[in-house]
Amino acid sequence: MLEETHADNTPVSSPSRSIGRAAAKPAKAGAAFSVDVEAGPFRRALAALVPHCEARNTIPILGCVTLKMDGERLVVAHRDIDMAIASTVPALGVGDAVAVPLKTLAAFMSGADGATVEIRKAAADERVTFACGDFSAAIIPMHADDAPELTGPKFIDSGFRRVALAEGVMSWLIGLTLPFVSTEETRHYLNGVAFEFGWNDDGMLRAVATDGHRLGSRQMAPAGALPQRPTVIIPRAAIKAIAALAGGKEVTLSVDDTRAELTFGDFTIRTKLIDGTFPDWRRVVPQGPFKEFDLDAGKIIKLHRACKGVRGNGSQGVKVEPCEGGMSATAKNPDFGTVSAKLQSNPPLDVQPFGLNGRYFSDMAKAFGSKRLRFGVTTSGDPIMIRGVDGPAGEFGILMPMRI
Repeated sequence: MLEETHADNTPVSSPSRSIGRAAAKPAKAGAAFSVDVEAGPFRRALAALVPHCEARNTIPILGCVTLKMDGERLVVAHRDIDMAIASTVPALGVGDAVAVPLKTLAAFMSGADGATVEIRKAAADERVTFACGDFSAAIIPMHADDAPELTGPKFIDSGFRRVALAEGVMSWLIGLTLPFVSTEETRHYLNGVAFEFGWNDDGMLRAVATDGHRLGSRQMAPAGALPQRPTVIIPRAAIKAIAALAGGKEVTLSVDDTRAELTFGDFTIRTKLIDGTFPDWRRVVPQGPFKEFDLDAGKIIKLHRACKGVRGNGSQGVKVEPCEGGMSATAKNPDFGTVSAKLQSNPPLDVQPFGLNGRYFSDMAKAFGSKRLRFGVTTSGDPIMIRGVDGPAGEFGILMPMRI
């Protein structure tokens, strides 16, 4: 179970909340697990966990959801070896923790039409029963104690950091970094988003990710002082969960040297950190002076779709060069033909043609969320600096050119 804690790691007691119709039926005396919970919040809590449960797992308990009462809240948690996600919903009842297959229970709840779910398991029962309206299920449980236990960051750790982020800030930080997290296991330290805390005493919280071909970075100044602390790398799986669940919520990020915890709304995500050193990404950031021009992000995305028909044998290259009235982007394949698009712009006269990976070009346009992007080029073969027009300081992307 994931427990909310104070800064000194002492538990925070759960608030008392009623659950409407679920309060009508008292818990059965003498039952090992007897809980009543509203169907809607319970269904949504399960559905939120399903995408983060591996489709195939050789360890059955890792495919389970653990249910446990904490005061007047039911903790609904999925725990893997490296990450745990938990949410809480109002409930009434008593009992020890039970663990049942997550996807089995989520599928049942997706069809059940009642307003309240009655969850029961007597001490001698071999199944956990779920009754919801006219639907019922008896599911064989597993030992809840077998689920991995992932504790939160230790406040006494010398590397402990805690940062409170305003509504939507965490989602904004990872919006320009998650698309560029590497999926290659050979460089495991690139398989996540690096968070810098007050680098060089600049007081900024910065998120950076790169796969060696492209890079994205965003930064913000938290309320209050942010002293310099070592960089941590949060794994891709946890970042994807945050992106899916946090949305526009306020997020509290707590980390020590080995673990991270993110709390928002009724959710808590705990994860191990990637054990490794993030590379010195500043070495590849071009310093200028730049030859700059603006391009329509929507046109870049449409170009990628339009070029699908000429991408035989995995060809992804797009040639970008000045033309009358702006810049043109062309994808060419000798076996299929050519697709071109004019990207309205006003480039400097001395901009040289350069090549880009078409998918990376499109991904960068999507990640910024801006209508227009400002490209900064130096010499042929050097990394290309990309910013959102009128974007905040510290927000940028980098694309490595390719030979066409």
